[in-house]
Amino acid sequence: MRRVQLAELRDSWSAWLGVSLGFLATNLSIVMSALIMVSGYSAVADGLMPYEDSSEFTLMPITNFVFSGIVGLTVIASSTSLVIDSRRGSLARLGLAGATPKQVFRTVMTQLAAVSLACAVIADVLCLATLRPALVMLAAQETLPVPTPVYDIGMMLLANVATCGVVLLGGRAQARRASKLAPVEALRQASALPGQKIGAGAIVAAVLAAFGIVALFLTLPMMRSFLGKETVSTIIQCAVGVLALAACGFAALAPLYIGPLTRAWTSLIPSKSGTWMLARTGVYVRGARFSKSVTPVMLTIALTLGLLMLGPTIISSAQASGFEIHIEKTGLSTFLTLLGPAIGIALAGGVGSLFMMSKQRDAELALAGIVGATPRQRQILPVLEGLIITVTALVPAFAAVGLQALYIVVGLPAGGVTPVVIIPAIAFVFSIGVTALITVAATYLPTLGALRLPEPRVIARLAAE
Repeated sequence: MRRVQLAELRDSWSAWLGVSLGFLATNLSIVMSALIMVSGYSAVADGLMPYEDSSEFTLMPITNFVFSGIVGLTVIASSTSLVIDSRRGSLARLGLAGATPKQVFRTVMTQLAAVSLACAVIADVLCLATLRPALVMLAAQETLPVPTPVYDIGMMLLANVATCGVVLLGGRAQARRASKLAPVEALRQASALPGQKIGAGAIVAAVLAAFGIVALFLTLPMMRSFLGKETVSTIIQCAVGVLALAACGFAALAPLYIGPLTRAWTSLIPSKSGTWMLARTGVYVRGARFSKSVTPVMLTIALTLGLLMLGPTIISSAQASGFEIHIEKTGLSTFLTLLGPAIGIALAGGVGSLFMMSKQRDAELALAGIVGATPRQRQILPVLEGLIITVTALVPAFAAVGLQALYIVVGLPAGGVTPVVIIPAIAFVFSIGVTALITVAATYLPTLGALRLPEPRVIARLAAE
């Protein structure tokens, strides 16, 4: 049995490679944050800078740990689900070979650990090469001395282990689902990607996110009682927490509402074009697979828009309250140090998920060609799919940003500030446009090779795998 499990681990690499960007981004974020934190505390200990001025190097990395872990859990769960759906046949063969559910579970968990550790090696090398430029960028934010880079191998390894823990926790529910596949049924449907009902783990995640949001709202009266100079800063940080929790909560429940939501808004488009009708029908009938493609894109848009709203809102609220302030921490480095790593994880997970499903998409386009779709229509279909993914992701993303804005509106008066929420329209349109462009490219570009091949050959290649 061990030999069979090792063979499954070896054969699964092509599937895991498709979603490895999310694993790599999670490792990069956590390892880089660990090295920056060690370098920052070393600079404070050496007297290079006072502790109260070192937040970019000592406190921000802790924020990155938290938010990268939360987003990483969601992205990795989504990616693992796609891999399991694409390898149902292989998992079925494990069962037919005599593997017990526990052995199948351990096999998937071993694969998760192996992928995480492989990505950790790459992340460690990249972090060692870029630590000094990262410290220079952070120091330039407040014209602070540049800390001496501390290449702490022990801390890197600890960060790798922590990331592996995030990966195993994020993929555990999906590994449990894989262990419960009926071998004969899975073999019979190995080429299909069936709909997935929401699991107990997703429900727990959504409930925890809801409780977290409610708890943050309930802290506002306490902040009003202990009004101080850090109250407004704390409220803004809590608003970012509301944003992240809301986005991850919506991601956990995605299989429940993404299909109906997509069906609803696409039905409002009056076009009777055959290409459009085929595209809109094809995406929402995929169920769980489509929701897994939307989830990381939604996280990317929600986190990006939420951050873009913070700077203008803080400035306008302060001015409306009659405060003469000058806010320096609204530049690129603050964006990158606050939630930039989490956004990178979400975006990498989205691109990886779309690449992961490229072979299935090739087969679907080939089938469309067999039933009469023209070569031009087959090129337009993946573009439309990318656009549909982006537009569908906007709805829960806007809902998460709306909860963040509500927290700011309700919370800032607790700090003695009149809330004025500013939505930077140009920044919103630009960020959504960039996300849509990346999503369309990740959907369309992988199909170019298969579009040049005869349709029967494309379908036969997928069936052989």
